[in-house]
Amino acid sequence: MDSVSSIAREGDAWGVTAHTGNYKAKYIILALGMEYRKLQIPGETEFRGKGVSYCPTCDAPFFKGKTVAVAGGGNSAASAALLLAEYAQKVYVIYRGEKLKADPTYAEKFAKSGKIEVIYQTNIKEILGEKSVEKIKLDKARNGSDELELQGVFIEIGSEPGVELTKQLGVVLDEQGFIIVNSDQSTNVPGVYAAGDATTGSNKTRQIITAAAEGAIAAGSVYRKLQTTK
Repeated sequence: MDSVSSIAREGDAWGVTAHTGNYKAKYIILALGMEYRKLQIPGETEFRGKGVSYCPTCDAPFFKGKTVAVAGGGNSAASAALLLAEYAQKVYVIYRGEKLKADPTYAEKFAKSGKIEVIYQTNIKEILGEKSVEKIKLDKARNGSDELELQGVFIEIGSEPGVELTKQLGVVLDEQGFIIVNSDQSTNVPGVYAAGDATTGSNKTRQIITAAAEGAIAAGSVYRKLQTTK
């Protein structure tokens, strides 16, 4: 168990630099997964785990009786708002557009909840607080103020492939940033394979079952290569 910071070709092997040591390997399998997309605003990093969350299913129960905001307007944001409404006393959905991208059925569910309020054409500019989230600053005034007091901010603006290491290797990505793989999970770089949500494999289904299947295919492909190169 280690965290890799760089990978580079060293003769006929790959040199892998990690936090606790260096390794060498004949083949590399990239299983980088997806990373939550960030708002990139002041306070987001500082208050992560202190009111800022990217996982409503993990953290919703911690906000029982509190006021929270969900940033986003798609199905994941709408689903998060409904889940949070089961615990929080008030849920604001803050979306930059004029209309939510979520399925129309969510509007009816929001109304039935009675706890969810959507703030349109608005962005969160900053997350503020002392030791934890206390309020957010908006890019336009609402009811005479550009600040909103609350205790939690759930960021649901999608995710993107975690492909930072691929830039070092010269691995080709598609227009959305996913690692392009062949049927054996190989990439354009000899000796480098990829598996899971960060690839174009499995028609980008992004499910645990398909990620595990790609991992098995990649491991099998590398195993066969090792057997023929002894």
